[in-house]
Amino acid sequence: MWGEVRVALGRLAEERPGVLSQYPDPDQRDGGAPPYVIELAPWAEAEAAGLHRRFGDLVRLTVGALPYPPGAAGSRPVPSPGQAAELLGPEEAKAELDGPAVVRSGHTLRHGLLVRNRSGAELAIATSGQVIAEVVDPGGGEVVGGFSGVQRLPLVTFRVPPGGTERIPLLIGTASFTPRLGYAVPAGEWGVQATLDLVPAGAGPEPAERRRRRTPVLLLTVTS
Repeated sequence: MWGEVRVALGRLAEERPGVLSQYPDPDQRDGGAPPYVIELAPWAEAEAAGLHRRFGDLVRLTVGALPYPPGAAGSRPVPSPGQAAELLGPEEAKAELDGPAVVRSGHTLRHGLLVRNRSGAELAIATSGQVIAEVVDPGGGEVVGGFSGVQRLPLVTFRVPPGGTERIPLLIGTASFTPRLGYAVPAGEWGVQATLDLVPAGAGPEPAERRRRRTPVLLLTVTS
C-alpha cells in the first residue's frame, strides 16, 4: 500500500501547498510498515477525510494538534498548558502587539511583540528566535489553541536597555487544542498571550535560572 500512499501524498503536496506538516518522504521506495504517520495543517480537515476514507487504519492522521478522526489515537500528545507563569509586572516591562493581529482560521501569523523595559536594569529575554503565542478565551482565560508545528530551538536572546523597546518576533498559530472547537480556532475575537523567559544579569544558560513572565491577554482577530 505504500506505493498508493506515496502517490497520494505527492499529489497533495503539489496541489495544496502547506497542507502537509510532517509525513513520510514520498520519494522513498520503501515507506516501512504502516500505519504511516501524517500530520496536516489545522485547515486541512477535508484533506484528512479523503486520506482516511481511502486508507483507513493504514494512516495515522493529525490535523493541527488533534487526531483525525475525532477520538482516534494521535501520533503525539495534544498540547496542554502547564502551570501559568506569573503575570508580567508593570515595574518590569510593558508588552503589546506591534499593530493589530488578524489571521485566518487554521493559519499562522508571523507578527511582533513590542517589549518596553520599565526596570532600571537591562532586560534579557531568551527565545528560540521568536516567541510562541497561545490563543485564549478572553472571557475565562482558558488556553484554546496555538501553534502546532515543529520548532527549531536555537537560543536567541533579545536585550532591552532600561527605558528601551525591542520588537520580538511573535508566532501566532490557530490550531485548536480542544475538540469542542474543531481542528482550528474558529472566526471571532480571541485573546493572545505569550510567556517570556527573562534572564537575570549574570545567570547561566540553564532554563531554571530564568524568570517566566506571562504577557497580558492581547486582542486577536480570527477570520474565516
